Amino acid sequence: MNNLEKLAYSIPNSAIAVDLSVDTIRKAIDSGDLIPAYPTKAGRKPIITKKELERWLASLPSERPAA
Repeated sequence: MNNLEKLAYSIPNSAIAVDLSVDTIRKAIDSGDLIPAYPTKAGRKPIITKKELERWLASLPSERPAA
């Protein structure tokens, strides 16, 4: 069995890792709140590093927004 810890995730796997939707992850990327890395020259498959995902999660509000 592979015991290597993941250091980066695809957008769908990032969503799974934090129990949110892919749409939520994409919106965070589009707004500049979550910064992907582009490991290929073509830049077609962004990845989210574990460190960036943790930074983004820590930046989220801890209270529900007022209606």
